[in-house]
Amino acid sequence: MLAALLLVVVPSPGQAQSPPSVESFYKDKRVRMLVGYGVGTGNDLYLRLLARHIGKYIPGKPAMVPENMPGAGGIVMFNHLYNVAARDGLVLAHPGRSLVTEPLYGNAQARYDALKFGWLGSMNRDVATCIAWAKSGINSIEDARRREVAVGATGAAAESNYFPKLLNAVLGTRFKTVLGYPDSGAVGIAMERGELDGYCSFTWAAIKSARPNWLADRQINVLLQLSMNKHPELPGVPLVADLAKDDATRRILTLAFGAQKMGRPVATTPGVPVERLAALRRAFDAAVKDPDFREDARRSALEVEGPITGQEVDEVLGGIYATPREIVQRYEAIRNQR
Repeated sequence: MLAALLLVVVPSPGQAQSPPSVESFYKDKRVRMLVGYGVGTGNDLYLRLLARHIGKYIPGKPAMVPENMPGAGGIVMFNHLYNVAARDGLVLAHPGRSLVTEPLYGNAQARYDALKFGWLGSMNRDVATCIAWAKSGINSIEDARRREVAVGATGAAAESNYFPKLLNAVLGTRFKTVLGYPDSGAVGIAMERGELDGYCSFTWAAIKSARPNWLADRQINVLLQLSMNKHPELPGVPLVADLAKDDATRRILTLAFGAQKMGRPVATTPGVPVERLAALRRAFDAAVKDPDFREDARRSALEVEGPITGQEVDEVLGGIYATPREIVQRYEAIRNQR
């Protein structure tokens, strides 16, 4: 009888073993947290904020290790997350939200499917802006219609390059993008030196956190809110959606700026085991509600109002990728203008 029981209880050497629990998997591990931009940029500051708090909510309490991987406006990091990083839940990333739509437009550099990432959520709902250096003499969007305005861009596939092109096409502005800047920090320095007139994609939250002196010293003029909903702190700044002349234009603007809802998205690789992805999503939701996280954000001047869940990010992306092809093609033609 004892021998029979042992045959039932003890697995044979070739028998499949049950996977480790989420807690035992993460215990004593290191989780890489990637950002596709340089140290001190808005994305970097938000990633490091999350890194300081999410670990205690992940079962097993792994160490969180931020890692900068700049290149091609953030695409280098996003490609790494999809094609190179281990698909086990030990790699998280904070990509620029503009990158999620690059495959939709046939960008050959974007070697990933945004719908297949494991989205944890977004730390806030953001509003991109179009700003001008005060000394440039550009005080309003009307001024940008009257004269050429040199604005910095971090890459051909970056919001900072194609947002100004869209504004030129639908509003008649005269923005000229200057490519080659590694990140928003470098664009900011170029503005301060007088090399550029402005920048069209710096979010309001990033300005407040990375360049609060610009606001305190009134060194910039905010020309336009590049979103479908106004930020409550910018009641007097025009909203691009309100300037749409017809329904077709509004649909293009919705396609371009709809991702603003997922202002600070966080993802893991595709293929992460279901139970680990669920644990990571729960950890993210708990971290962004943590009073310590919110106080840390306040001290760092980082806006974390209106976080959304991983499921909501999935829904935003699903809506964007369901855009009629003719609208996508019209916007794509604008983006590809030289």
